[in-house]
Amino acid sequence: MSDKINLLYPGNTSGATIFEKESTNEYFNVLKAVLGTSMGSVYIEDLNTRKLQFISGNPLLFSGFRAAEVEKMGYNFFRKYAKKEDLEILRRVRTTGLKFFECLSPEEKKVHTITYDFHLKNENSIDVLVNQRITPIELNNDGEISKIACVVSYSLNRTAGNIRIISNISETYWKYNLFTGKWTEECKITLKTREIEIIRLYLQGLKIEEIAEQLFVSPSTIKFHRSKLFERIGVKNIIEAISYVITNNLI
Repeated sequence: MSDKINLLYPGNTSGATIFEKESTNEYFNVLKAVLGTSMGSVYIEDLNTRKLQFISGNPLLFSGFRAAEVEKMGYNFFRKYAKKEDLEILRRVRTTGLKFFECLSPEEKKVHTITYDFHLKNENSIDVLVNQRITPIELNNDGEISKIACVVSYSLNRTAGNIRIISNISETYWKYNLFTGKWTEECKITLKTREIEIIRLYLQGLKIEEIAEQLFVSPSTIKFHRSKLFERIGVKNIIEAISYVITNNLI
């Protein structure tokens, strides 16, 4: 029995029947349609060929290029349009980051994700800081990663880097230091129920007074919980708090 693990990509269609190829194309079309309603994008990459097999296009996240153009360039797109100073980040992700997965079992690989930020050159010369989250979706018979899915979005951080490996099934995450070249394991912060409620209402666009009204407390109580949250996660304002919460999958 094959050890291949495949969550999103149906499989290698090089020897597939016409029906299987049509099913694969239909699957991609549905995925593109769904992702077309969001601000993000997804691409699937074959690590052996470095070809991008599927891209849900959002030109703003790919230096103004359409999906077909990026797909044609393949991984060379990132070599050409990533900010020169950030190319080392991509190199570390492709070496140290993916090597980290060698320590995991096949079952663990599919539930761990590498997340990182880097700048892409834009057509109007303004660099765009994007976040990419890579998750293995297919392994070969030796248990090595053969295909990955990458979710692309605008970064909520202020600077490039921020290489981490996260998993929803673990209470810890691994953080990579670009200067020392070492990984450190850190505990995830668990949000309190009131903190989750406050962040959720902030995400809906409510102001402090409106949040207080929704939760039947005073605005000063909301400010108290908010300041305690800032202190616990080490941020200075609600924008940074929301960024931290979303980036670390805390809600």
